[in-house]
Amino acid sequence: MNTHLYLMCYRSEALVASQLPAEQFGNYMAVGTQKRTSGNVMFFEIDPSLVSDYLKLPKSLERCVPHADGTPRRSKYVSAYRVMEHVPLSAFGKLYLTTRDGRVLSLEGQEYVDADDSPGMNMYVELCPIYPRAVSSLAPGAFGKFMTNPQNPVSVPRLLFADSLIDRDVDGRLAGYLPYRDPAHIEDCLHQLAAAPGRKMSKTVDRNPPLVAFYRTIRRGFFLADQTGTRLYAYPSADELDEKHHVWWRSASIG
Repeated sequence: MNTHLYLMCYRSEALVASQLPAEQFGNYMAVGTQKRTSGNVMFFEIDPSLVSDYLKLPKSLERCVPHADGTPRRSKYVSAYRVMEHVPLSAFGKLYLTTRDGRVLSLEGQEYVDADDSPGMNMYVELCPIYPRAVSSLAPGAFGKFMTNPQNPVSVPRLLFADSLIDRDVDGRLAGYLPYRDPAHIEDCLHQLAAAPGRKMSKTVDRNPPLVAFYRTIRRGFFLADQTGTRLYAYPSADELDEKHHVWWRSASIG
């Protein structure tokens, strides 16, 4: 049996070895174990040839063997602390999004180029290793560079974050279909940021936001960033999700 490496990254981080293919692993982690702390599960597939002085890979992989009855080993934890920063960007494969009832969608990664983006306000939810929601005038690549800059008073070595929808209705308010807690507060944060161009680039909205119907709130996609660059895991449009991934999208739209 092949042994896979998966990096859990939904508001926590852990490197897990498993003999399950990605779709089966996502289903198991969402509905086949009582260890989960949230219904949704997100994880990257990591190059199994990864070499690391920090992560104790050889010893952990040796323990990832089938059970006595021949069934595959579903999970063997390698590390649960400061994992993401010790895996090079080149080792990150597909990103898998799993709903609370075990439906799995995979996204391919690609290099993100800030020049391809248009100016304007953004809202980001940080997923790993920190978890705030923030509004920012910075495009995703610049935001990732800013948040991982060690010269800043507060920074992280690497950051996974999602680009959130901030659609407005005809009156300029956040669209009613967006399931955010306290939309008036988000509008106020966006207004404060717009009123101070050049003086303040980002503002925290919520230190630990509840991610209600999270997959329904994604705008452009997921970004994995550090000082060396940014990888984009582009999110399909709602029409494409409904047409090509209907079962997953129906599940994701519920919660």
